[in-house]
Amino acid sequence: MSQHYGESQANDLSSEYSALVIGLTKRVHQIFPDAEVRVKPMQANGLNSDANKSVREKLNRRPVSV
Repeated sequence: MSQHYGESQANDLSSEYSALVIGLTKRVHQIFPDAEVRVKPMQANGLNSDANKSVREKLNRRPVSV
């Protein structure tokens, strides 16, 4: 299931992201003043589907062969 954001919601997400990065940077710099703070986006789940929770859990437990 994908989420679609309107322009105002996207702006809210952007400002929240900025606030989080600023707060994290301040906390890190208290301990490591010269550190370069970079934030990577979270990785999405390996399985994106419309399956229900029970089916997704079973699929995620299966070994993946490449």
